[in-house]
Amino acid sequence: MSTLTMGKQSRLNIGGKRAARGNTRKRRKTANPLLARESSPRRLAGAGQFIVRMVMLSLVLSMVAVLGVGLLYGYRYITAHPYFDLKDIRVAGNDRLSYEDILKTAQVELGLNCLDMNVGEVKNRLDANPWIDSVTVRRELPNRLLIDVREKVPAFWMRQGDGLYFADAKGRVIAPMHPGEHASLPILSVAEDLPGGPEVLAGILKKMADQETPFTQAQAAWIKLTSAHELEIYLDGAAGGKGLTVKLSMDRWEVQLERLKVVWRDLMRRNEFDDAAIIAASGDKIWIQKRQNPAAG
Repeated sequence: MSTLTMGKQSRLNIGGKRAARGNTRKRRKTANPLLARESSPRRLAGAGQFIVRMVMLSLVLSMVAVLGVGLLYGYRYITAHPYFDLKDIRVAGNDRLSYEDILKTAQVELGLNCLDMNVGEVKNRLDANPWIDSVTVRRELPNRLLIDVREKVPAFWMRQGDGLYFADAKGRVIAPMHPGEHASLPILSVAEDLPGGPEVLAGILKKMADQETPFTQAQAAWIKLTSAHELEIYLDGAAGGKGLTVKLSMDRWEVQLERLKVVWRDLMRRNEFDDAAIIAASGDKIWIQKRQNPAAG
């Protein structure tokens, strides 16, 4: 009987497990419709938020478009209004270039709209002029334009090919010389690949301007910087109008110039200056080469 009882209990237990599994499946089946019902409002809420965002984005884009159109219309209005038309154009710092030359180069004139004008382009056009070293351009609203230029100053003539060019104090070419242009400048000749040449030229010109030389720039007919590193100056109006050549070493020209001044004064004191054809510095000494036949001059 014990054996039969154990068998019944086993069957009952097995049946109980199957019944429990069935109940679990039923609970799962009954739970799925509830989850589906709960997700529907969430989907509707997400769709509503998306629509609201799209509407807000459309409103923002519309406002930006309206603002852009308004700004464009306002810009066109003020750049065409006569209140901002140029009534005064002032130019300062020009000497060689005339007022008309500056305006023609800048491509500006009275009546242009002050706001519509591109100041940067005006400056670039003026910077392209070979005679302008630097320039500032600014506008004063509502109707004034200010142009301040600094011109390049010619110090020499230089030959290039068959043409004659203006050059600055450092021997840099400025612009070609045109027919009808006049200037009293020395002709400059510089050997190729000569280091320190620009500094020597600028230095000797400054000495002349400061009256620290016994001769002036107006007396100089030509100036040479030779491949032998010598500075040669031919003075057309010196030595009684007969001309005089001065030679200095480029690396010691300032020291040698001071010694040359002493010799120069000594020649003048002894009335022998007109007999000198060349005054040359070599090392620590000053050499004088006299004319072959002073009386014939």
